[in-house]
Order: sequence, then C-alpha cells, then structure tokens
Amino acid sequence: MSTVAARYAAALRESGGTLEELRRTADYLTECAPLWEALCSPAVEVREKHAVLDRLPDFTERENLLHFYKMLAEKGRMALLPEIVDAYRLLELHANKEGLCTLRCARELDEKQLGELARLLCRKHGYQAMTMEIVIDPAVLGGFVAELDGITYDKSVGGQLHALAQSLQKG
Repeated sequence: MSTVAARYAAALRESGGTLEELRRTADYLTECAPLWEALCSPAVEVREKHAVLDRLPDFTERENLLHFYKMLAEKGRMALLPEIVDAYRLLELHANKEGLCTLRCARELDEKQLGELARLLCRKHGYQAMTMEIVIDPAVLGGFVAELDGITYDKSVGGQLHALAQSLQKG
C-alpha cells in the first residue's frame, strides 16, 4: 500500500466519511468498466470527469465524498481508489486495536490453528483482535506465510526450501 493512498485515506477519515460509504461508492465506480476507465484516463478532461461524478445518483447524500472523488480526478489519482479503500479499512481496524493479517497457506487452517496464530500475533503486535484474510496458495507447499504491519513471517515449506537453496549456493 502506498504512502499516498494512506494519506488520502487518513484525510477522508478525518472528514467524517465512513468505510461503508466509501466502499459502496468505490464499488459503484470500479465495477462499471467504461466509467472506471474514463475516470482514470488522462485523455478525459477533468471538467468532464467532474460532470460525470455530478450526475451519479449514489453520490448525492455525501457531499464530502463527492468532493473527495473530484479531487482525485483533478490530481490524476483516481486509480489509487482501491488502495485508498484498503488503507481506510486498515485505519478503522487499527482505531479499534485490531490488526489485519494476510495469511497465505496451501490449505485452509482449522479454527483452532487460526485462533492460536491470531492470539500469538495479537500479543506480538499489541492488538486486541486480529482479522485474518486467508489466501490459498499451493506454492506455499505446507505451513504458512503471514503478513502483518509490513512484516512477513514465513513458516512455509516453500520458504524453507528457498532458504536451503540459497544457503547451499553460498557454500
């Protein structure tokens, strides 16, 4: 996640927008391919992007969100919107003392394993709760790779094999 996206998310959160409103309107924009391409395109003039945003029916209830989207269009940063939504979600979780861990594993872990891992990561990072996003990745082979707060914990068979290969190459 880029620093720019994190800054935009923080500014939007301070302005009083909610994650639900941001998600709903961002989904509206990104799920319509022609609309999204036009809003992200440098070939489309800013005034035309503003005119399109002004005509969208779901944007009338939150004036600050409409202004936010117009600002992204003016700065040529509309393509950052999915990243901004992710950054906003992370800010919300952290405000509630909750972490977000992306867990890559070859197969689903059972509830007991997930709970133990979540408790361990909470203690290590000072969170009261942990949201686990699980990605099934056969390349992991076994074990898991956990990513949390920019730190990667590689406890995978694939990672161990890679480390062994590097060790053998070094002599």
